[in-house]
Amino acid sequence: MGKTVEVPAAHERMRTMFTIMMLLTGVLSSLSTQDQAPSSVSSAAAVPAIYQSVHLANAKDAVSTSLYPASSGYESLNGLTLQDRIEKANRLHGEPSERIPAYMGGEEYRYPAVRVGVYEEWIYYVSVPSSEGSFNLNGHVLPMDAAKIRERLGEPDFSADDGFGYEHDGQALKIFVDPVSGLVRSIDLFDTFSV
Repeated sequence: MGKTVEVPAAHERMRTMFTIMMLLTGVLSSLSTQDQAPSSVSSAAAVPAIYQSVHLANAKDAVSTSLYPASSGYESLNGLTLQDRIEKANRLHGEPSERIPAYMGGEEYRYPAVRVGVYEEWIYYVSVPSSEGSFNLNGHVLPMDAAKIRERLGEPDFSADDGFGYEHDGQALKIFVDPVSGLVRSIDLFDTFSV
């Protein structure tokens, strides 16, 4: 008779270590290459979380607006969700102008109006730069204005030195804001299982 191997506990430890490594990599990268790294760098870690089919419910009540959270359960930013493959980004936004290496073997596809983090053909973050002037959240166009975003989405679920955000069913929408000027830098969608 063969030995019983305790795979689940070992797998969980490895996953935890991987998540910690990704988080540290993202934080250090954002500190050393602020102008080159996407604003979602600190939150685009632990890509395997995109394969999880379980969505954990938030402890907080959902914001009572018609545009957030999405009725489908999948938030979309400029037409893309975290359940989409890169082919959808290519259909919506054309061919990327640039593809650059991203974190832990992924790539960032840069389109004129959006940047998309991709790992094994799956989208794991979407970032819309403020230069676009507006963004599309769940089919609704919003301006790149922090006060107007708060007015439309309600009180944020979290705040930080570099912005504020909203969480729902394992997804986060973060509004990155310049701490000096108060102007929006980008709007990013990513999964919260990885942070």
